[in-house]
Formats: sequence, C-alpha cells, structure tokens
Amino acid sequence: MNATVIWLALLVAVVFFEVFGRLRPTGVSTLNRAASMLARRISGRALLALLWVFIGFHLFARYTIPSR
Repeated sequence: MNATVIWLALLVAVVFFEVFGRLRPTGVSTLNRAASMLARRISGRALLALLWVFIGFHLFARYTIPSR
C-alpha cells in the first residue's frame, strides 16, 4: 500500500513538473528538454536506460506478480 502511494505521488510530481514547464517555457525546462540534454552524452544515455529498467522492473514486479 505504501509503495503504491509513493508511485502515485511520483507520478503526480512528474505531471506537475511537465505542466509547469509548459506554462512557463522560459523558467523551467520540460521533461523532454531535460531528457534530451541528459542523452547528449553516453553516460547520460546509460543513466536514462538504467532508470527506465529500474522503474519498469519495479512496476512490473509490484503489479503483476501475485502477492500471498
């Protein structure tokens, strides 16, 4: 239950960040710009791939494997 609340809070924070970035384009970068800046270097691409695998694996393990 606590993990679900944390994932939902993280999702709300990401959506808020994206909406705020689009409302004020000069102040805060959108997630697309931030990810593209990070992906310019090989180390950034590796970090993004590891982050994607980490989040995907944990969401898969949390919501598809039946609990006892």
